[in-house]
Amino acid sequence: MTKQYKVGIYCRLSVDDASNSAKAKHYIPSEESVSIENQYEILSKFAMLNGWIEVKTYRDDGYSGGNFQRPGFLEMLEDARHGLINLILVKDLSRLGRDFVEVGRYTDVVFPSLGCRFVSVLDCLDSEGDNTDMLHFRSLMNDYHLKDLSSKIRSVLHAKKKSGQYVAAYAPYGYRKSEEDKHRLVLDEEAAAVVREIYQMRYSGMAYGKIAATLNGRGILPPSWHWAVHYGKGSCNRSKLWAYATVKCLLNDDVYLGTLTQNCTGSRSYKDKTMIHKPESEWISHENAHEAIIQPELWEAVQKINQAAKQRADGRTPPQPALFTGKLVCADCGHPMVVSRQSLHRKNGTVKRYVSYFCSRFATTGHSTCSWHRVSEITLKNIVLSEIRAHGKAVATDEAAVLDRLKQQIQSANTSRQEDCQQEISRLRRRLEELERMTAKLYEDKVSGAISEASFALLIEKNEQERVQKAERLDTLLAGERKSQQDIANIQRWAGTVRQYLDLQDLNRDIVEELIDHIEIGERTVIDGQKHQDIKIYYRFVGLV
Repeated sequence: MTKQYKVGIYCRLSVDDASNSAKAKHYIPSEESVSIENQYEILSKFAMLNGWIEVKTYRDDGYSGGNFQRPGFLEMLEDARHGLINLILVKDLSRLGRDFVEVGRYTDVVFPSLGCRFVSVLDCLDSEGDNTDMLHFRSLMNDYHLKDLSSKIRSVLHAKKKSGQYVAAYAPYGYRKSEEDKHRLVLDEEAAAVVREIYQMRYSGMAYGKIAATLNGRGILPPSWHWAVHYGKGSCNRSKLWAYATVKCLLNDDVYLGTLTQNCTGSRSYKDKTMIHKPESEWISHENAHEAIIQPELWEAVQKINQAAKQRADGRTPPQPALFTGKLVCADCGHPMVVSRQSLHRKNGTVKRYVSYFCSRFATTGHSTCSWHRVSEITLKNIVLSEIRAHGKAVATDEAAVLDRLKQQIQSANTSRQEDCQQEISRLRRRLEELERMTAKLYEDKVSGAISEASFALLIEKNEQERVQKAERLDTLLAGERKSQQDIANIQRWAGTVRQYLDLQDLNRDIVEELIDHIEIGERTVIDGQKHQDIKIYYRFVGLV
């Protein structure tokens, strides 16, 4: 019996492909165009002529062939893992990718392990045929093309930097790109006025955090939002508040002296896009490259203040991870809590050290957003110890009762829907089987001439749309069922772990890592003369118990 192939069509177009096609459009035949739509038309026709079922099309428009973290490509792999497709169809091997090692890994290891056949149309390559000898050679040439392209782009950018042209994507805060020449910076008067004010505040002795608080209090937009409002789409997904780090960076940037310093960072290679800091000897700097915002005298005075603050910080003991580092979050704003260490020198010469935690957002915005939410480590440690011992004792006394209570807690929101879900899963499975039979019958009718080509195309598309919709819904329901089963297993795992700490006397970092997922810290309040603070402990595997 002939195997039924469910095809996933993959199309990719990078920015360079698009520009090259546009430059050469007078001599590239239309059927070989690299446009996404033309790729799809070629592949769809090829699948139909071979009698394969076209299931889904995956598109990555504007993604480099050296990058395999593309949304369409990852979605295709996920569908292959779930058996939605069993044949991957591309126009040519370079559409899959241009990294020789990665392409070889996918064609030789990943696709076969997923039970997926791979076909490249223009290269006449088929993983189930006997013509795969050229696959690795073609892949190597594609990889060389990527390396050559990367080298040329780096050379062009380096030449522009050497000549004093600004090549970054966005202008620094206080400047904008000239409308006549995008490689030249000109003043953004509104932002430049804010930069001058920030330097004056620092010169007067204000701390970074206090400057941020002042700007936030006046409703001045931070750099990312300023750019989005004036030059972008009007909004962005960044915080709308100035932070300590933003102010510090701005106060140490020599671009405000009129100096253009570039080539400070770069990627490791054309395959590894990890950004690294380059040695100062490789920096490319041009003085008086654009109009200065800050006068040299003020700049030097501010740098002395910054340097003095840095020297004071360098003299401190490097911070060590505290007991609850990375485990505490502010209950109101959701930001992580940070540690604070203080020392109290007594008259008898001894030193008592205190550790506490407070909201990081409150600190970095200069106390202009949220509030302290401060909690001492010794208080929190006693609360966590007491609760862990209580849970350990409850499990040791009656484990079945504890497990039942947690299971009911998890299932309470889903109980009313479980039966409906089971019935819907059964209906979906039956309908998917019907659709597969209908699809097979349509192919038989087309071959026998019982229906026309136009009717076949219309009906097969309608069937496929319904099948994809039903399959996605089924996957969602089955994923929910698997999660419910995993939640039950996690409850038993948690009970077995917490039972070990029935007589816990002290808390250390290893125990915190093993048991605690995170802890929400509320703000302290005073009710009827008594201090209250809401603290919620979320355990690993089970959450809030």
